[in-house]
Amino acid sequence: MHINFRKTRHHAVFVIIVSLFAVLFARLLYIQIIRHTHLSDLAAKQHKIFVKLEPRRGKIYDRLNRVLAIYLDTSSIYVVPNEISDKEHAARILAEELGTDQEKLSARLARDNYFAWVKRKVSTATAERVKNLKIKGVYLITEPKRFYPGGKLACHVLGITNIDNVGIEGIELYYDNELKGEYGWRRSARDAKKRELISFETDTLPARDGNSLVLTIDEVIQHILETEIERLIKAYKPKAVSIAALNPRTGEILGLANYPWFDLNDISSASVDSMRNRAIADSFEPGSIFKVVTASAALNEGIVNFDTKFFCENGAYKIGKRTLHDYRPYGTLTFRQVIEKSSNIGTTKVAAKLGKEKLSAYIKRFNFSSPTGVDLPGEVSGIMRDSSSWSYVDMTTIPMGQGIAVTALQLAACISAIANEGVLMRPYIVKKHFNEEGALVRENKPKALRSVISKEAATQVKELLLGVIERGTGKRASLDNFKACGKTGTAQKVNPRGGYYKNRYIASFIGFAPYDKPTVSLVVCVDEPRGKYFGGQVGAPAFKNIMEKILAYAEVESPRDAT
Repeated sequence: MHINFRKTRHHAVFVIIVSLFAVLFARLLYIQIIRHTHLSDLAAKQHKIFVKLEPRRGKIYDRLNRVLAIYLDTSSIYVVPNEISDKEHAARILAEELGTDQEKLSARLARDNYFAWVKRKVSTATAERVKNLKIKGVYLITEPKRFYPGGKLACHVLGITNIDNVGIEGIELYYDNELKGEYGWRRSARDAKKRELISFETDTLPARDGNSLVLTIDEVIQHILETEIERLIKAYKPKAVSIAALNPRTGEILGLANYPWFDLNDISSASVDSMRNRAIADSFEPGSIFKVVTASAALNEGIVNFDTKFFCENGAYKIGKRTLHDYRPYGTLTFRQVIEKSSNIGTTKVAAKLGKEKLSAYIKRFNFSSPTGVDLPGEVSGIMRDSSSWSYVDMTTIPMGQGIAVTALQLAACISAIANEGVLMRPYIVKKHFNEEGALVRENKPKALRSVISKEAATQVKELLLGVIERGTGKRASLDNFKACGKTGTAQKVNPRGGYYKNRYIASFIGFAPYDKPTVSLVVCVDEPRGKYFGGQVGAPAFKNIMEKILAYAEVESPRDAT
């Protein structure tokens, strides 16, 4: 009996031991085979690290290699939630220090993961304060941040990047693929405290930094434009302003400025409205500056000369049910005087001799029905209906800049064509592309789109526009040391509910200088100036102020200096 009990006990112990081995074997089988992939990945996460290497975004320079956009190294704050013992305490301290939402931060720390952003690209002072908190699991990492030395200077041209250095406006967006470069990566190991062990680095693919750009913009000219906008703001408190300066022979944009503007280094305080590049994104009825197109077409077709006479109906011209008015009553004017005095009635009669098909054709030749093709995002084509749908009323409005919508850059390209002997150039704003080694990758060249009028006709239009400044509505644009050409414009703004506002105008001026050898063409558009609102009162003086400063800066020799 005693022997049987001992034998039974031995069997029980044997069964238990075998069962334990079976369980251990099954567990080992489960770990080694079934859970192998998961546990290997977990170990890799704990002891290996895959570091994404961010490229440095290319720089942006003005035409004389002055820096407009660069990158700076800045600190970003992240956490490893699994390392933080008291997450609520950490969330409260960090939220107080950073001025962030504690609940959102608590939710981020509550995640069971190895990485979470707290706040990216903070100031040096903020980074130092967080570092001094010495909270386990809270770390700093260095990231490149875009910086614009000029603040708001050329803000609508340069555009902005988001927190990940991806372009979202302006040049930054249009050339994002070139500027951003390509990410690299590095695989290495880390110790028990999650510190990277560079000595255990196993594999690396270096990041490729982005290409840098040299613009056609001149920083000094851009500053001249924006300084004049500040004067216009102070004098007339306008709703908006757009100014563009071009080299008429090449189409290079020397300066392009808009108001409202914003600080490129503080986009958190910028409104969506202030970030719009109005010079290419907003179209408007141009008013009398559009008479340049009508005059160009008439002279190129040979249907008028300077002395062709038009009876201007003493200021009131009834066409059907509509009566067209001039600002002042004129009797008989020569074609030259029609343009110099900006007679609506005279211009309409010139257009009648031209005909709607030819007028429409010239409008298209000047590219008013299409975008200019400038290398900036968000450009619109303006508004122009096909001539087949024009009524007799349209032939009294379109020739003088009503019933058609254009952009400021289209107007700048148009007046540049007159200055360039009738040849329309494509406006462009990026001149050269360089790689990270400084080698030239690509260079943009001037591109002639077409000859819109003959050289002879362009010379005649230049003489007309010289007369506008010397004897006509643009006298306030007269330069001290140079002859200049230009045209005034005063356009009532369209009321979306129908008709026109009675007290809202766009005052504008287009022109170029010097008369003999045009160096700069310029368009000034002032939206809803208060007090004075005529183009000759608001736009012409702005043209004078800007042009004299640009010509002095460019050291263009005046006729007086030559003598």
